Amino acid sequence: MKQLFLPLGLILAVIVGFTLPAGGAFISDNNGLKIIVFLIFLVSGYQTGPKELSVDAKLFKLFLVAAVISLLAAPLLGLLFSKLLNLPLYLAMGLIIMSAVPPTISSGIVITEVSRGNGTLALFLTISLNLLGIFSMPFILDLCLKAAGPIDIDQTALLFKMLFFVLLPFIVGKIIRSISGKNRVSPLWSYLNSSCVIIIVYASLSTSTSALTGLTSKDYTTILVGVAAVHILLLLINAYAAKLLQLPSADSKAMLFVTSQKTMALALAVLANINFDTGNAIVVCLIFHFFQLFLDSFLASILQNK
Repeated sequence: MKQLFLPLGLILAVIVGFTLPAGGAFISDNNGLKIIVFLIFLVSGYQTGPKELSVDAKLFKLFLVAAVISLLAAPLLGLLFSKLLNLPLYLAMGLIIMSAVPPTISSGIVITEVSRGNGTLALFLTISLNLLGIFSMPFILDLCLKAAGPIDIDQTALLFKMLFFVLLPFIVGKIIRSISGKNRVSPLWSYLNSSCVIIIVYASLSTSTSALTGLTSKDYTTILVGVAAVHILLLLINAYAAKLLQLPSADSKAMLFVTSQKTMALALAVLANINFDTGNAIVVCLIFHFFQLFLDSFLASILQNK
């Protein structure tokens, strides 16, 4: 149920966004998107508890390799395939932004555990890459988006917005968790986070229905090819890197799934803070999310006993 809640909710958000857009437009027009993004990372911080993980030179080396792949190589792949496929500007923007953001907040950990990988390492990579990505992403994004077309973003403004809407609520959530003294939190909190992502997609699509219907079947096919190319290449690169690092099987699975995935929540947060029409870009984020979720879930079921 936990794995199906978000994808089914996103499908429902798309349907309701087309049929009943008024509610989504109200949310968008009243800073609802920014409030919901703040809530997502507040809950993420609250959910993140202390876990034992021995910090040594090997772990530091693994983190550096994962950071280079996830936060540097991935956006360059997004830029490369946006050029090779000759994507229109706003579709290219969606692919590059989704490629540049850090790993998913929860699904990478869940899929790692499904594959019987190292869940503690998956949690460490998720948190550390997200924290590092807050600082590196505005500058990498600026370079890649300028290379894609006449898109200029205010790096400093985006950095401060990421600090306020992502890092600050995450820290506050961690403090609340520490004060509460709880070793475990209810799994229902993850449903709240998923619900927030669903609402963001609904609100974003509600104000962009004309842009979405303007895309042709060829556009959707091209988007899918670009998304598949980026994610599959990331899987292959991470698998090869894990082999070079001589990681145990459980650690390899954690690196494979966490470092290859991208968080749609942060991609939507970036889009919400860029002064462009982002309707088409949101489509790319949705297709990217669905593709990585379904492909990686399938791979995890295969790798369970390996």
